[in-house]
Amino acid sequence: MLKASLERGWFIARSVVLACVIGVVAGISSASFIASLNWATDSRQNHSWLLWLLPIAGLIVGASYHYLGNGLERGSNLVIEQLHEHSEWIPVRLPLLVFFGSVVTHVFGGSAGREGAALQITAGLIDPVTKRFSVLHQHRSTLLIAVVAGVFGSVFGVPIAGAIFALEVQRIGRVRYDALIPALAASIIGDATARALGVKRTLYPQLGNYEWTWSLGVRLVVLGIACGIVATLFSRITHFVRDILSRTISWYPLRPMIGGAIVALAALLFHWRHYLGLSIPLAVDAMNGSNAANWIPKLLLTAVTLGSGFVGGEVIPLFVIGSLLGAGVGDLIGLDLALGATAGSVAVLGAAANVPLACTIMAVELFGGSSVAAFALTCVVAYSVSSHSGIYHVQKISVNKSGQ
Repeated sequence: MLKASLERGWFIARSVVLACVIGVVAGISSASFIASLNWATDSRQNHSWLLWLLPIAGLIVGASYHYLGNGLERGSNLVIEQLHEHSEWIPVRLPLLVFFGSVVTHVFGGSAGREGAALQITAGLIDPVTKRFSVLHQHRSTLLIAVVAGVFGSVFGVPIAGAIFALEVQRIGRVRYDALIPALAASIIGDATARALGVKRTLYPQLGNYEWTWSLGVRLVVLGIACGIVATLFSRITHFVRDILSRTISWYPLRPMIGGAIVALAALLFHWRHYLGLSIPLAVDAMNGSNAANWIPKLLLTAVTLGSGFVGGEVIPLFVIGSLLGAGVGDLIGLDLALGATAGSVAVLGAAANVPLACTIMAVELFGGSSVAAFALTCVVAYSVSSHSGIYHVQKISVNKSGQ
């Protein structure tokens, strides 16, 4: 008994130490990446002519992956896949490709996020070290979960949600509690490291108390259903773009070139420039009670950008899409726009990534805990009506959404 307790204690201590190291790496890489994308965004906004070069940028990004990173275009799905299969090691060249590709995507106007790229960068730094020391598969899974937690917590500034996201995202219907301690350690340390490096994060509005009524509950259910449908729509359109381009265009670099041309043309013809890049200001405006922007352009531009082969993440675009959708639906059904936008932002993300619990906690960390019941209800409904095939198509299904 004593020996088993000592062995367990040693295993936990070692896991926490390794998780803290991963958290530091995640925080540094996230901070550096956020600073680079801030520069990229400022450059694009100060030089509007850069959008005309988006097809050329797509060709360059596609060529870099085709000739230097064949097979790495799976992105975040590669990391999640290795949580289970251990079929390949994440190569050390991935961080350079992802960093370069993401900055190029944002400089020239692609509609993409940053957390997926930050995840790949950190995983590409950690996994080769894991390989060097011949870490066992079960321990490697724990370390990769810590990577996911450290990145999500440090990019968004939500250390608790970051840990839960990592435990929840690896399987649909199952939360991996055996990795809870290292995930929490990595997420907290990652967030603290990013803060210590002076990362300036978006300040979201803090919601006040809402009187809970049956009418409010029904409106939130309607919003949740809409969020689940839109989350599924985003995933399917993105997969459709990827599939049709892969079937019709054999030379990979030409795919993001065509995607870049479509995005640039749409942005110029329909005056959608403000939907390019991260578009976080649109989400903040919606959360402050504005219904001036539409979720459809952001969904279409992001689906074409990522589906054609540009580099970036889906999380922040989904967050923005959900906020715009929530404000729009709220305006139609008589729901407070700020509540609709905040609840919608996390509900669409939770449904698309199949992480309703993490997104409920994320809402509390970002917007305050006074409306936690509203966040939880919207996230659970959205998750329940969305499809199993979300943005991470390699997720394993332990229990399907019908409970069977």
